Amino acid sequence: MAKSQYEYVKQFELSDVLLPGCWVVCRLDGVGFTKFTAAHGLEKPNDRRAFDLMNAAAKSVMCTYPDIAIAIGMSDEYSFVLHPGSTLYSRRAR
Repeated sequence: MAKSQYEYVKQFELSDVLLPGCWVVCRLDGVGFTKFTAAHGLEKPNDRRAFDLMNAAAKSVMCTYPDIAIAIGMSDEYSFVLHPGSTLYSRRAR
C-alpha cells in the first residue's frame, strides 16, 4: 500500500508490540494432525515416528531462531519460549 490512495489505513493500525523484558510464548498447534496420522498409518495414541518427527521439527526451529530458550511439546502442539531480551520480529505479537 506504499504511496497509494489507501495509505491512510495505516493510521488505524494498533500497536501490537509486546512488553520489553517479558518472556514470550509462541504456541503452534498441529492443525489436521488426525488426518496426518491416518494418512501415514501412525499408531494411536502414541507412535515413536510421530514423536521423532515433531522433535526434529522443533529442533530445526530452535536452531533457526537462537532467541528461543526452550521448546515444550504436548499432544499435537509445541510451545516455544523466547528470552525476555529477544527482539525477534521487533517483538510484534502478530
